[in-house]
Amino acid sequence: MQNQERARSTTVYAGLTWDDILGTAVLATALARKGFRVYVDLPTKEELHGLRIVRSYAVGIQPRNGVTFTSSTAMVYSRPKRMGYVFRYSEDGRGEVVMKLSTVSSVTEVVREYLSTINADIEVPRQLLDDVVAMGNGGLDRVSRIGRTIYGVCRLKCNDKTARQLLYSYAYSAISTGNLKLPQEVLNLYAEYEKALKLAETVVNEDRVVSFGPYKVVVVSSKYSDELIASNVGYLRPLATDIVNRVCRRSSPAFLIYEDESGVHTVRACVKFNVSIARVVSSIPPELLDKLSVSTSATSISIEFLDPSTATLEKALELVGQMATKLQLKQGGE
Repeated sequence: MQNQERARSTTVYAGLTWDDILGTAVLATALARKGFRVYVDLPTKEELHGLRIVRSYAVGIQPRNGVTFTSSTAMVYSRPKRMGYVFRYSEDGRGEVVMKLSTVSSVTEVVREYLSTINADIEVPRQLLDDVVAMGNGGLDRVSRIGRTIYGVCRLKCNDKTARQLLYSYAYSAISTGNLKLPQEVLNLYAEYEKALKLAETVVNEDRVVSFGPYKVVVVSSKYSDELIASNVGYLRPLATDIVNRVCRRSSPAFLIYEDESGVHTVRACVKFNVSIARVVSSIPPELLDKLSVSTSATSISIEFLDPSTATLEKALELVGQMATKLQLKQGGE
């Protein structure tokens, strides 16, 4: 009997987004109805690093940053490709695509398609499905009041274990009962998101930035001398990219110095208008390049200190100051 119980137990691991959490609730509901004892794990971003998933399911998690799969099934949705995938991993960790779906727009829909192959259809409230697709496509104007609330909570707290558990419990209950009323705990978290939005607005409108000549630097750090920012870092971290992008619309390039939860500072640059990424990258002092990790996208640059012990606010400000000086010299020479 004990061996049979063990054989009927499984774990479902959820990725970091609301779509991942909702999909996990759908999968957990189906497996429970099939007689499985289901355990749900909602790892944070830090816990995902090096995570070993063995004889389990995963929703919205891929084999990156040390994540490994053994004898497991993973469901993911690729937004750039607009494709859903179901992977099956063998005992030696090799993965193969067992389902490739072009008619889905979320990982929750991938889960439902997978469940249809094992005769485990689960009815999900249409509003939750429509909202999760609209959120993923950036169409927040088409999201319901409930969806906007969940979106705000996820933006602020989707890496918080307690918040993730609240959202999962809500999703599981909504699927089981059809009742979409949000619990007060979730509404309280949304009130915190509204506070974060107001703080971000204050930072932008009051120009609470460091200036190096014409270049603006948004600082989101508990070590910063501006008490409003230093004492509200937890609220401002999730909105830091939005803040620097707004500053960047007025003055490009704009910089962001960002302190993570472990106290490590990174530098990001937002580039718009006619400023080239190459020009900003070339402003990094050559003598520092072997101490930094630099990555770029079409409109941004991310700079990390290879030695976390040197990734202080002072060093980050010093680096941005050197880059700003070089950019001004180049501009003056043009």
